[in-house]
Amino acid sequence: MSVRNRSVTSYLKALIGALALTGLFCHAAAAQDLPPGHPPLGKATDVKREASPAPSQAGGGFTQHLPADSVTQHTVTLDGKPLAYKATAGTLPLLGPQGDVAAKMFYVAYQAANAPARATTFVFNGGPGAASAFLHIAALGPRIVPFAENGAAPLRPVRFVDNPATWLAFTDLVFIDPVGTGYSRATGGGDDKEAAFWGDEKDANSVAAFIRGWLSRNGRSLAPVYLAGESYGGLRAAILAEKLLDAGLDVQGAVLISPALDFPLLRGNRFNVLPLAFDLPSLAVAAAELKDGTKTTVDNIAREAEAFAATDYLVHVARGRVPSEAITARVSQLTGLSPEIVARNQSRAPDDVFFDEYERATNRRLSRYDATVSAPLPMPAKNDRFDVILDGASSVLAPAAATYIAQDLGFRTDLDYRLLNETANRRWSGDRKRAHEASGVELIERARTQNPALKVFIAHGYTDLVTPYALSRYLIGQLRPIEGAAPVELHVYRGGHMMYFRGASREALTRDVRRMYETSQR
Repeated sequence: MSVRNRSVTSYLKALIGALALTGLFCHAAAAQDLPPGHPPLGKATDVKREASPAPSQAGGGFTQHLPADSVTQHTVTLDGKPLAYKATAGTLPLLGPQGDVAAKMFYVAYQAANAPARATTFVFNGGPGAASAFLHIAALGPRIVPFAENGAAPLRPVRFVDNPATWLAFTDLVFIDPVGTGYSRATGGGDDKEAAFWGDEKDANSVAAFIRGWLSRNGRSLAPVYLAGESYGGLRAAILAEKLLDAGLDVQGAVLISPALDFPLLRGNRFNVLPLAFDLPSLAVAAAELKDGTKTTVDNIAREAEAFAATDYLVHVARGRVPSEAITARVSQLTGLSPEIVARNQSRAPDDVFFDEYERATNRRLSRYDATVSAPLPMPAKNDRFDVILDGASSVLAPAAATYIAQDLGFRTDLDYRLLNETANRRWSGDRKRAHEASGVELIERARTQNPALKVFIAHGYTDLVTPYALSRYLIGQLRPIEGAAPVELHVYRGGHMMYFRGASREALTRDVRRMYETSQR
């Protein structure tokens, strides 16, 4: 990931430092070396340069910093067998209303050798304002930065390793950085130029134009297309599916990772009590893992909490602030909060109370991105938005992405690699009709009506309190049946918003997604 609400900003704070849903973004400066002793990054051979299209004369500014596209040849070993592939790191021009180049969008494409008929998956993160590095070099790409077993932080010294769970095993991959992120820039530079691409519709139009352009340039306009987006990228994928189907492309599937599919339902307030029910299963699993460690079995706990949250608990909170001894006892049992604390909150378990009580008892701050991971607070500061998962990952992934792109992929520039763009997130303009009044699953429903063969796969982490999995389960349950369409799949894994930081969850996600691809292409 990354979304734009209580967690958007958090996602971007250290990433910058959110699905983005609660925080601040921090500007990720890039091209710097990794720590001394870092092993060689590359396996690249035969680095070849391909000329990029000539920039518009009106472009000026930033275009001199963008080199020609770089094409390199690599090999990754998967299941004991070598897979040769071509990597292209470069930019694709986006045209303005007058036919001039309005922006250049940076991307990294991986294409397996001798497999021209493969599907292509276009991948992006969220924010809004997040580059694709999270999914690129921590989840799906052929080379990744390994994280600690619990997903807390990248291992030191930072290094790249072959990814046995790369999706390149079954699909070609194109990682996209929307304008203002990564090395993607509007011509002439400057926030005013880039703001023309910052908004739900404007963003979707530019990414759709990129996808059409890339497919045309590579002779794949009739080939199968898949979309994969995280956090706010899940909403982007829902918008794009309809747009690309309208353009006649063969969109066969969409994978939504920790998606932000309904912003009003993510934002709890005094009168919107549904988020209390959506959060409870994630809090219950987090409490169990905090108590008994990662070896504890969480599936039964999750099912019990889901059933309670969707019945007695939901009825209770809908009645208003009326304490109940029976509800208090059950909430206390599930969350580990004392009965006194639960009773004081009218037999409810707001997530901020869960976090505050843990911090008070342990002097450690839990991550909203994975509520089983915490960091010590020698001097607690209530207004500090530090998040151990988000900040720990973003502090490494920005320089790691820049180094990998330069050294392994041969694309060298003096531009900053923007992992998260605070200005883009702050200035994002939402199309209220589409992104806020219409749920993302409603957009998916329209796309599936247009193409009943479209497969939709939603992945969540159990202990994500940024985009809790129970919300997606609820939304899927509200979908109307579509004749001939396969059900929307929901899979939940150990871990949080970026559940793929945990190696076991990353491998399980890849296995499940691969089955969906293979079913789609029979």
